[in-house]
Amino acid sequence: MATDAALNEASSATSHNLTAAERLREKHEADAAHHPKAEDVVDEDDIAHPPSSMDFAPEPEITPTAIDANVPMSEKAAGKQKANDEPPQNPADAKMNDFQSLNTQSEEAFPALGGAPKISAPAPTARAWGAKKPSTVHAGPNGINGHIPLASMASSRASTPTSGVLSPVSTNATIQHQPRGLSIPQHMPMPGRHSERIHFAPSQLLPRDQLKKPLQETLRVLNKRSKANVEMKPGPNGVIIFEGTGPVDATRQALKDLAKEVGSKQQVKIPVPLSVRPHIVGRGGTVVQGISKRTGARVQIPKAEETPVPGMDDDDSQTIDVTIEGDAVAAEMARREIEAIVNERTSTVNLRLREIPAEYFPFIAGPHNSHINALENGRQVQIQIPHYHTWSDQPPPQRPSSGMPQFVPSPSSHIRISGDRLEAQEARAEIERQVQELQRRITLSQIEIERSRHQFVLDNNGATLHDILAETGCAVIMPPASEGTEILTVTGPQDRLESGINKIMDLASSMQVSKVDIARQHANAPMGAQAHARALTRYLQRRQAIEQLERQFDARIVLPTSEAASMEWQIFHKDGRNGIRARQDISNLISAHPPERLRHVEVEPFFHQHIHHQIAKHVRDEFGVHVLIPEEAEQEPRIVLVYEGLEPRGAGEYQLPRQRPSDRDLAEFESSLRQAQEHILGLVQGHNDIGAANVKVPPKYREKVLKLVRREQQHLPPSEIPVQVSFGSSNNSDECSLRGPSAAVEGLAEEIVDFVETEMKDELERGHLTSFDFPQKYANYLIGKRGENINKYREEFDVDIQVKDGKVNITGPKAKADVAKSKILALGKKIEDEATHILKIKPQYHRDMIGAKGSQVNQLQKKYNVRVQFPRTAATVDDDRSAADDASEAGSVRNRRPNQAPDEVIIRGPKKGADEARDELLNLLQWTLDNSHTSNVSVAKTQLPSLIGQGGHEMESVRLLTGAQIVVPGSGESADPNGRVQIQIKGNKKQVEDAKKLLEQKIKVFDDTITRSLDIDKRYHKALIGSGGANIRNIVVNAGGSDDRRDLARTVRFPPQGSDESTIRIEGSKALVDKVVAAIESFAGQRQNQTTETIEVAPAKHRMLIGRGGDARRALETQFKISLDVPRLSAQGAARFQVKISGQPVDVEKAKSHILEMVKDQEGETFQVPRKYHQAISDNGQFFRRLRNDHKVTVDHAGQHPPQRPTVAARPQVNGGASMPLIIDDQDMIDNHHFEMINGEEHEDEGEIPWILRGPPDGIINARIMLEKALEQAKKQQSQAVGYLVLPDPKTYRFIIGQGGSQIKSIRNQTGCKITVPRDQSQGSAIEIVGTREGVEHARDIILDIVQNGGRRD
Repeated sequence: MATDAALNEASSATSHNLTAAERLREKHEADAAHHPKAEDVVDEDDIAHPPSSMDFAPEPEITPTAIDANVPMSEKAAGKQKANDEPPQNPADAKMNDFQSLNTQSEEAFPALGGAPKISAPAPTARAWGAKKPSTVHAGPNGINGHIPLASMASSRASTPTSGVLSPVSTNATIQHQPRGLSIPQHMPMPGRHSERIHFAPSQLLPRDQLKKPLQETLRVLNKRSKANVEMKPGPNGVIIFEGTGPVDATRQALKDLAKEVGSKQQVKIPVPLSVRPHIVGRGGTVVQGISKRTGARVQIPKAEETPVPGMDDDDSQTIDVTIEGDAVAAEMARREIEAIVNERTSTVNLRLREIPAEYFPFIAGPHNSHINALENGRQVQIQIPHYHTWSDQPPPQRPSSGMPQFVPSPSSHIRISGDRLEAQEARAEIERQVQELQRRITLSQIEIERSRHQFVLDNNGATLHDILAETGCAVIMPPASEGTEILTVTGPQDRLESGINKIMDLASSMQVSKVDIARQHANAPMGAQAHARALTRYLQRRQAIEQLERQFDARIVLPTSEAASMEWQIFHKDGRNGIRARQDISNLISAHPPERLRHVEVEPFFHQHIHHQIAKHVRDEFGVHVLIPEEAEQEPRIVLVYEGLEPRGAGEYQLPRQRPSDRDLAEFESSLRQAQEHILGLVQGHNDIGAANVKVPPKYREKVLKLVRREQQHLPPSEIPVQVSFGSSNNSDECSLRGPSAAVEGLAEEIVDFVETEMKDELERGHLTSFDFPQKYANYLIGKRGENINKYREEFDVDIQVKDGKVNITGPKAKADVAKSKILALGKKIEDEATHILKIKPQYHRDMIGAKGSQVNQLQKKYNVRVQFPRTAATVDDDRSAADDASEAGSVRNRRPNQAPDEVIIRGPKKGADEARDELLNLLQWTLDNSHTSNVSVAKTQLPSLIGQGGHEMESVRLLTGAQIVVPGSGESADPNGRVQIQIKGNKKQVEDAKKLLEQKIKVFDDTITRSLDIDKRYHKALIGSGGANIRNIVVNAGGSDDRRDLARTVRFPPQGSDESTIRIEGSKALVDKVVAAIESFAGQRQNQTTETIEVAPAKHRMLIGRGGDARRALETQFKISLDVPRLSAQGAARFQVKISGQPVDVEKAKSHILEMVKDQEGETFQVPRKYHQAISDNGQFFRRLRNDHKVTVDHAGQHPPQRPTVAARPQVNGGASMPLIIDDQDMIDNHHFEMINGEEHEDEGEIPWILRGPPDGIINARIMLEKALEQAKKQQSQAVGYLVLPDPKTYRFIIGQGGSQIKSIRNQTGCKITVPRDQSQGSAIEIVGTREGVEHARDIILDIVQNGGRRD
């Protein structure tokens, strides 16, 4: 027996080392120990009472194979066997292979069968469409799928069936333990002597009284009429074995016939996805009938009306039970064919989790979707959880007095899982486990917060809610805007609710609020203050001014929502200053839009849409007037015209004004608004004949009627008003209302009535079938990409069109079908002239030629009206997919089109287009070949940051310089054992060579780079760096380094400020590093020997040591190699005079002598100047600066204090003492200025003040001449008047100066006065006007006029 042979082979390993005599002795001992008795033999006729389990191990079985050998096969015979990598067979062709590996003991495959020993099974898992597939499948040699262990097959009947059709099997026999049951090992010792067997448990056989004839008689008759011989043998545990021997086909047929005769009828129910039902049934039932015919089993599938209807078409959670009836062999074969169809159609699934309440969604998703990202990581699934922060169809439940709240699933909001079936099941199981946990932990609480503050809890993108969840573990559910409630629901664990509520209250109360009543600024508006404010608010909303204000001032603006409410804007802000600025800007906007800028015009609401679509743009371009149309829901008869002005071409987006308009502007507003109103009313009044009509349209024709109306009116000229169509509010209503020009309404109503009547007649002919031949090779053109063409024909002709096997079937009214037929036949003639070109292109170039997302190939297809097919990569891709959809990287596994090699590109289309597309594609190939040179450069991974540069600057410069593509390995890519990675360069030959040369130069520099550290006392670091880094830059440059800022920073690295570290790191080539180190050590050594000396220098002369911008000090430090420390202005006492010189003793001494010589007091000349002329001569210090700059002469006053400028009497306060005008103050407050004029003779200062001139002799002479002239000029001005003008708002001083000082120069020239505007422009500083009394007064008037008009002069 095969079993004995297997046992002998299993034990051969242990007896291999025994001698021949020892082996013979063991054999005799074994024979002597075997004493069989009659009681040990199973009664073949008493199969209803099998013996108890035998005390030996399960019998080893031969794994089912197509051909099994009992004797060794010669190498020549083995070589003639079929290869084991044939393509998989379809279910019809694989029926006999299925028959060879049947296992009726599987509780999963046959849950109704018994008799086999039960093996404990793991707990059943939840279903995906059905449920989880076994995680492991034992594979035999050469890819043979072996039996699945019962432990992994046993599960609930909801489990996914095991694998369907087996792969082709090997000719080599393999010994392997397998479970008892229905199995068919075969033995073929020689050609023509094939052996197979099947195992039956007693319960799988008909009882003796139900057999038509005794079992032995059945076998005798079967053997007599068959070319095969079938024998019955006992097996372990009561199993009955039937073994057939003979030709292959005869043996298999004999065993099938035997199973049909003696096998009991079995019934198996297989759960399959509802979406797969049509594929199991087939067109007209052809598939299921074929299964029954091939297997002999009866297959029952629930009718379509008996199956549950899924809520969504893309939901694979719904299943149905397919019932299989027949003997064990037939039922198993039918089950496998059905499973093969299911597995083919459900490799990916779409699941909807309908029973999960929306209140759990935030916790399942996690803060910022962290939980879902973790669940998706490593799985080929996509999980979509709807955002749930605002309830819509049902509010959250009330908090119960005790226990946990009962959350109810939402009927419309579900979690969706799509992807691999098994992994989708795992994800769903995990989510359902989380839900069970959440049901025990999540409760809720409700708080009431003012509606206007809800926005601070929920921002636009929901980030705040994610932060709340991450921080407190709680979620927030807001009420919808349509509800009047202000209650917020907080959900979360009981112990975290309080922190969640506190966080929400903190957010809601974190903003300050300011209010602006915009109606108050125009209280006297002709149409009423509230109406004007409401219209202006709506206009600013349309112009997105509110959003702009919110962005500009980091605030939230809440507008009134009720028509009856006060037009008070609420401004929520965190920064009080932003609130003030926002109120100021809003006030400016409102002031710039007075009632004169807006006009209300009553127009019948029917015309509103026509005005919006056809007239508004012309009115804006022609009159500079914006037309504001009411919302459809408002049913407001008045439109609002807003003057915006004619913008020059190319001026860009319209900017809202913020200045109060002048009288001239108001007149322009009036004129333009009147013209726009007359234009609109003139166009509308020409269509006063508005009519209405009602027609009956059954609800099922609504969409078709709307298409008819759009088609009839799509070419109307802009001057014509289209007819508006509306239907009854009820879905069952057949009312259709038309409103528009009377003539158009009447004509359209008649067309609709005729159309509906025609449709009703056509309904009677919907079943008419028109069939004709159409070349199958053109079917793809008729169908189009994703069915675009055929769907277009279906919609255009209102018929159903099906294409199959060279036939076109058109179902619909005969007249329409005939028109569609002629159109389709014309298409066939048009493409008959199609040409096909096959280009041989290596797969590695496909991706580059296809382009990103198929851009290049799609452009070719569109340009030449052809189809370009690259070898496809997905087995499920339809023939009408574009080449871009079929492209993938070269070298990937390709499921090729039939008869298309992996290096073939097929072009099909009209001959001319195909020829041109072929030529262009070949040109593209040549370009790709020319630019497909590659090269790799090895680089240390630590050098990558420096090669890339900050923001990729360095690498981008190499790309731009050479034109090559450079692919840098990512930070996660591991380096080789030497710490190096590869940079890839792509491009043409020259580009690759140039880029490689540049990179190798940089790499060589890096590889030659060394790093040294120096420990230099930290007190020397500042001096070593020097002012602005000048000292260290000179050291590096003198050593041969680069003076580039980035290179310098890499070469010498100082420890950060505030750090106690004193180590300086120098990096670069060895020569450079050695020189820099030597220079730094020399500098530090000098610093250790340096001395510091202090000299006394008067503070007035410190500027001589510093110079403009520090130039003088830097020159001294460079010249004498010292460090100069000049006291700061804030120094007090003796330290104010102490200047410190640090350096080498010799250098310090030289510098000291030089500085003392510089500051040595020079002989001066003293002039006595009357004190009353001092300010006029000094001219606010300008005179002193001219002396110093032009003549190197300084002036001091021998310690006397110069006389003060004349003061202006305190002016009255404006705005009740406020420092600035309020934003609601009237613009006329500018008139509240202060002016005072005094005569030059009224100066109170008497006496003289010394002016001591010090400097070179020539400079003192020139300075004395300048002083004498200035004194004479001051005396002449003594008779002149001086005016002091103070304005309430210092910001208006800029209007006086003008652009580039043009305005003030004009005033000076016009009045002959000297005008001085204060520099700080702080409030209370006066504008000084010097001149004749008439000139001073004239200048004052001009200044006030300029300020009044915002910088313009009348």
